[in-house]
Amino acid sequence: MMKFKITETIQDVHTHLALNLEMAKDAGKKVVGCLCSYSPVELILAAGAIPVGLCGTTQIPIEKAEEILSRDQCPKVKSTYGRAISGTCPLFPLADCIIAETTCDGRKKMYELLSREIPMVVMDLPQKPDSLAALVHWTAEVRHARAFLEKQLDVVITDDDLWQAIEKCNRQRSLMTAIFGCMRHDPPPITGFDFVNITSKLRYYVDFEAYIQTLEAFYNELQQNLDTDQGEQVSKRPRILWTGLGSSLGCSKVLEIVEDCGGVVVCQEGCGGITRTEDLIPVHTGDDPIVAIAERYLRVTCACMTPNTQRFSDLERLAKEFRVDGVIDLSWQFCQPFEIESYRVGELVRDRLGLPFLHVVTDYSQSDTGQLRVRIEAFMEQVKEGRQK
Repeated sequence: MMKFKITETIQDVHTHLALNLEMAKDAGKKVVGCLCSYSPVELILAAGAIPVGLCGTTQIPIEKAEEILSRDQCPKVKSTYGRAISGTCPLFPLADCIIAETTCDGRKKMYELLSREIPMVVMDLPQKPDSLAALVHWTAEVRHARAFLEKQLDVVITDDDLWQAIEKCNRQRSLMTAIFGCMRHDPPPITGFDFVNITSKLRYYVDFEAYIQTLEAFYNELQQNLDTDQGEQVSKRPRILWTGLGSSLGCSKVLEIVEDCGGVVVCQEGCGGITRTEDLIPVHTGDDPIVAIAERYLRVTCACMTPNTQRFSDLERLAKEFRVDGVIDLSWQFCQPFEIESYRVGELVRDRLGLPFLHVVTDYSQSDTGQLRVRIEAFMEQVKEGRQK
């Protein structure tokens, strides 16, 4: 029986974290909000502050956001803004400032409104990562973010501080990659639903060293489950790779339906998944740490990038490494980059990998649950038939 088990809602998790953050702030710590995988966490740690993810992942704040934003906006954009202005999120008021970036039009225009609520730096993300000018521009944006944090938090961030923060993040990413890697086992040590809920909760921390110890404890428990074959509860289930936008505590309805229909999600590529942890920053203390940080974050494979070549290489590799039987690609409603890129993902999965593929477009509400179940049941039947050939 797994000791790590999530019974709280995402709101419960945020409330508990807020209490710990309040105590940390009383002790003199600063809190910096992050809104995407492109936020350089190393800058925040180097400033001696606590990084906290502030993206919305629930339906509740959206009604308030739609008083200002149009309904035909991405649910993540609306949920994030709604949390900030509705008072439903205990974390936003604790953030001293926010690091954001221009990943999409909806987010960057929403940030113009969000900046009225809290000090922000919006990093201008170049979206042609292979261009020679991209790294030059992005490096300048990382330097600007460093200066912003120094001013907002009244600190000096030295190069030594940055290298120490890089080493910390490398430790965390290496450990998370090992945790993701446990799901390669057949059977996996845990259901994908439990795995995603636990790992999404574990992303929140106040004390970094305690956070590392918790990750190590979770990894050790997964290893114990492998050694004792406690993963038999998901034995012989079709193995599914999840790509596109991430599933996490608070927005995991599609993943839950997949596993209710007999599958097990063994790999998550993209937002919140293994490709966000595999890429470490080489530590060469004679080099410029800002350039090293910029190079690493410019390699993040979001659909806002064009061309997003690395994502397709990653998908092909991960499908083989995790021995998957089918692929599900998720887009939130009105997210044009992921919706359009899904066509190419489907080509890769069906034509090159020869696997069943399902593209799902949804939001955070429960209104389409019945329709989704019908589609996913049909997909899982296709997957099971493919395994028998």
